Amino acid sequence: MTYPSREGGAVVPLRHEAVLEAVAAIRAAGVLGRSPRRARLLDYLIDRELSGHGEDIKPHAIAVEVFDRDQRFDPGRDSIVRTEIGRLREALARFYALADPELPVIEIPRGSCRPTLRPGPGESGPPPSPWPRRLVALAGLAMLIVIVPMLWQAHVRHAQERVFAAAARPIEEAPYRVLRVAVLPFRAEGRLAGIEDLAYGFGAEIATDLAAHPWIATSAPRDAARAAETADYLLRGRLMWRRDTLLAQLELISFPGRRTVWTTFQRVGDSAGALQETERTVLGQIVRRLGAAHRVSPELMRAPPQRYAESDLPDLSCLMGIHRYLAAPAAPSHAALSSCLGRVVDSHPRYGEAWAALALLRLDEARFGRNLRSGPGAVASAWGDAARATSQALRLAPQGLMTLHAAAGLALEGPGRDTEAFQAHAARLLELYPHHPPSLALVGSGLAAHEGRWDEGLALVAQALRLEPDAPGRFHVAPALKALMGADDAAVSAAVASLDPAGSRIERLLVALARARLSAGAPAGPSAAPAPNATATDALPVLAGTFDRAEAEAFVRGRRYTPGLETALLRQIAAADPVPATTAALP
Repeated sequence: MTYPSREGGAVVPLRHEAVLEAVAAIRAAGVLGRSPRRARLLDYLIDRELSGHGEDIKPHAIAVEVFDRDQRFDPGRDSIVRTEIGRLREALARFYALADPELPVIEIPRGSCRPTLRPGPGESGPPPSPWPRRLVALAGLAMLIVIVPMLWQAHVRHAQERVFAAAARPIEEAPYRVLRVAVLPFRAEGRLAGIEDLAYGFGAEIATDLAAHPWIATSAPRDAARAAETADYLLRGRLMWRRDTLLAQLELISFPGRRTVWTTFQRVGDSAGALQETERTVLGQIVRRLGAAHRVSPELMRAPPQRYAESDLPDLSCLMGIHRYLAAPAAPSHAALSSCLGRVVDSHPRYGEAWAALALLRLDEARFGRNLRSGPGAVASAWGDAARATSQALRLAPQGLMTLHAAAGLALEGPGRDTEAFQAHAARLLELYPHHPPSLALVGSGLAAHEGRWDEGLALVAQALRLEPDAPGRFHVAPALKALMGADDAAVSAAVASLDPAGSRIERLLVALARARLSAGAPAGPSAAPAPNATATDALPVLAGTFDRAEAEAFVRGRRYTPGLETALLRQIAAADPVPATTAALP
């Protein structure tokens, strides 16, 4: 990027680093206010301008990409872009009234959304005595090349830490009331192929979109009685196939009075687009009803995301199947999903959500060796497929929950491990879905077990467990890993109590290690007291009868845990009884 110098029209470069330094200074000055809107808007405008796409900055693009409006955004009816551009213009004017004159000036001309970038009033043109001043300039440039990226990275890390800290804070301490909405799995009725997946996914996506509102925390209890113990509201529904059309019935119940506060019965139709439009309609009705009842600030209300709608019902049913699979990863459904998702992305290459679902399926293979395809190099192939699918999902559905889950998992555990990318995806995930228990557990487990940030990670996991009354075993893996690193057998016993002995590979491993450890520490003889947590560990034999030690060690090394955690687990595997080479492998 260039600008005319002040001494004769020569063109000199305006460095990107200098512009980013100005952005960091503007943020630090506090002129953007408390609303994150202005900061997001400024970042977007500068990113577009510096990347050479400034001509693409239009009100419609800003509304969709910054303020989460859908493609039908009408600037004549919705003034958010005009209002926020005006406020940002005023904030920039306040900043530059007292700013360092050497900083580049960022302005937004009236009547335009596109920023202009020019040198600060204190920046001079070409020097009359070139060499001494050029050497000084080069030295200063070298320092800036080193310092500015460091400052920018520090700013980014600070922003991420604030997101993590806010997500871990108990919802009672939030600056606004956070409603807890329990969503039961939607029931399916009627003879339509794939209707179970459609119904389950219909409810799961509504729950996800509710969680995109910072004033709503969603959970998935096993039944209404369990929901009544912790939730403010219960949402339940059913999807029915009657006379060649889909019908949807939903009901919102308030606790503790168990009073129905909203219900709907809608004819959906027979297309994927109709079902997705119904989802948007009922979501809007629920949000408006809850928002009005609790006087929620308009700034906390978000438009639901626009989803791809050109597929047909079988394709949508295939995509929805990922929700049921992740809840219970069984081999038959894996094979069916693998086949149909591959077909869907081939037929609809712009279907970002389908790419994200395919990425999660391949990550499940690569991370846990679960339902791997046959043939040599199956794990490496799964990682490669996961990376390609994640890349497409990030391009086509960058704000989708499944996309961010896949991107975070790939960045942290994939062959090209990138902790900075993980933190960026994790922070974005919790910024968009701050009270979504599976996301809190995913990010918390990654920070704790893979980066060694145990305090921050376990705080996020604890928040997930507070919000989800019936948390699955995977939510408890990070606390169990932390306990196994210590010397307190009682803590180990308590930590593995919530793991599923027949669940994921890591859960089975931790339960087996705890069983071996507690058995080794129990007194000998018929009168010996039972080991702590006998009910959780007696379902499995000791380590020697569970899996092959070499395979267990290889599995732990492949998990990319922190060196301290990996060493602790390998030590406990080695301390278990010797394992014959013929012992059955870890499933």
